[in-house]
Amino acid sequence: MDMDSGPKGTDMPGGDSFQDVTNVFLNAAAEMESGSLVMMDGFSLLDAMSALEIGEPRLDSGMILEKNQRPPFDPLMPLLPEEVCWIIDRSFSYEMEWHAGNLLSNTVFTFVYVHELGAIDPDMIPYQLPFAGDPERPVELVSIVLRTFIFGYLKCCGLSWDCLNRGILQDIEDWQGDKCDVSLLEGYPVKSVLARLDEASNWLLHTMKIPPLWRDGLRVRLDLRKIILRLMNCNIFDDPGSFMDLLQRAYELLDIVRAHPAPMPQDDSPAHLAFDPFIARRLTTFIPIREIDVPSTTQTWDALEKLLDGWREMLSLSLTKYITTWEIVGNLRRWQLIRNPAYIRSRIQSCFYDGLLVLNRFNLSWLTQSFLTETLGVNYERIVKVIQDGWKDVTSPPLSQMERSLAKLLNTHITGNWLNAPRRRRQLMNLTFDWHALYDLFVNLACHFSNDTSPVYDVVKQLPNAALLWRLSTIREIILSGFQLELYSQEERPFAYWYTSQVIERHLCCLDEILPVVPLDSNAYGELRFQKQFLTAIQIMSIAMFSVMAALLPFDWQRMKPNFIRRYKWAWRPQYKDVCTHPVGHPQLYKFLPSTQEISEDKFYSPSESFGFARVLISQLLEPTFRNDWAGEWRDERAKFLQVLVTTCDNLAGLPCSMRDAASFDLKTLHWDPQQNHWFPRLLPTLPHAGL
Repeated sequence: MDMDSGPKGTDMPGGDSFQDVTNVFLNAAAEMESGSLVMMDGFSLLDAMSALEIGEPRLDSGMILEKNQRPPFDPLMPLLPEEVCWIIDRSFSYEMEWHAGNLLSNTVFTFVYVHELGAIDPDMIPYQLPFAGDPERPVELVSIVLRTFIFGYLKCCGLSWDCLNRGILQDIEDWQGDKCDVSLLEGYPVKSVLARLDEASNWLLHTMKIPPLWRDGLRVRLDLRKIILRLMNCNIFDDPGSFMDLLQRAYELLDIVRAHPAPMPQDDSPAHLAFDPFIARRLTTFIPIREIDVPSTTQTWDALEKLLDGWREMLSLSLTKYITTWEIVGNLRRWQLIRNPAYIRSRIQSCFYDGLLVLNRFNLSWLTQSFLTETLGVNYERIVKVIQDGWKDVTSPPLSQMERSLAKLLNTHITGNWLNAPRRRRQLMNLTFDWHALYDLFVNLACHFSNDTSPVYDVVKQLPNAALLWRLSTIREIILSGFQLELYSQEERPFAYWYTSQVIERHLCCLDEILPVVPLDSNAYGELRFQKQFLTAIQIMSIAMFSVMAALLPFDWQRMKPNFIRRYKWAWRPQYKDVCTHPVGHPQLYKFLPSTQEISEDKFYSPSESFGFARVLISQLLEPTFRNDWAGEWRDERAKFLQVLVTTCDNLAGLPCSMRDAASFDLKTLHWDPQQNHWFPRLLPTLPHAGL
């Protein structure tokens, strides 16, 4: 019944005048027992609870603020050609945002036409339309051009979603895979979508209903979508030449789109209604609605170019048959903080190993052969022959076990370089034990030849060091990645730098033992020599940072020990007790305090000069005298990273000139910013004191 609102000014839910329907519910529930529920198909208790309005816009999908009110959407609203171009460009923006890790419901699915494909089907559109006679807004712009583009748009998203869904990338951390029960044309053939795009492009080519300028603009955008779809559907190993041609064409089309942007529609244009940031109200999802900031057109094309760059790098890697090169590129991607989309990282992992073959042509045993050849510079068959000829035990040498363990370990290690940074760090922690188990296997193998003095057995005796090189590199990456991920507190940083120097010291010892047995003319020798000088420079820089910070930060054993155990918990795993060989490179806190005292009392040690010496070593690596063959076409990128370290050395040359001066150094002038430098801080200029 009609009810008065009561005292004037009272703000009642639903307005000041409403009908009380309480009796309707009471009568309907009269025969129900207390505590019973009426359930219906597709409507659960969670749905009922979600329907309650609690006044929080982020959680109440049904709550619509006045500023977010939108007029009803008409999928057949007339559009100008430039408005369709703008809609297409904006759809690219949302697609790139999904690749950046946002929800489908907040990005791709906000494109309202995605949910209205049936309404704009040319076979279903009535013959008589209110705007059928508008020559500037032909209905085909929506029913043919825009609808066909959406087919390609959804199919590209469907192929991406399928690739990520089948890959090893994890939800939430890398990408958002909630489809909200919306079709991404999973069962629709790619060839049919490509044919539709060709038909739409052909219609634009011959129609006289659209001005030539926007006719060409629409065709370029359809062609760009078609090329992206073909790239996503292409097996890179089938025809690398064709794949490269597609990439080149994609770059050309992208340049054209950049040079001829679509203008922003006027405020009253219906094109703005093509995207609804609150579309999740209509979708099957329980994730709170979030309106994302749509990137600018320039940022969108930059993101798309980065996607193309990822494909180009994947093509180059697919043609690379050296695991050392894969390792170098993977390290550069982490050290340079280049964040490739999860889709590209997943494709690169599948490119290396598809579950059956490595690089689409080798079995897993090839990894073992490559590892020994590229680390020791000696053919694997030669090593096997030396082992078999000199084996004196009644049992057979554990070659098959070595191959299985090493192949599995290398596959996980290489593909893991394209995980996201936190997950990669956790994986490296797991791999430290696997490398140690392999080291133990090599130690037992080399023990059988410990009494043989013939030079022919020198390579076999270096097998343990070959495993140690990779294990110590793994440990070093775990430590230094903590700076990139901003994990360390101020009190933890001195130990992290000191521990880095200790790990590198053991690594350099391995290199000194291996280098004499590696052929001088091999690529392995050139890379090992490069690594030796590079690590020497990093060690000098780490010791310098440790010396300055340890002299100024108090050492609280009661506080340091629990943090130490938690931070380096990967080293205390019980599995290590099952291996007879003592682990190499584990952290030793009891040695830290004596080292602190020793370097603090060193009158001749200069942190500033240390960075100057490190600069000289890194600068020498940039000279052509250092062989850099394993880096391949990524030599320039490696040089750019080295140049960053040179700049770091120049900046930190302002540290104290002696340990005596370190006592008065202001630690607040050291600023850690992973976006500028990954492992070392930046020395801020000291502000002059204001005059009295």
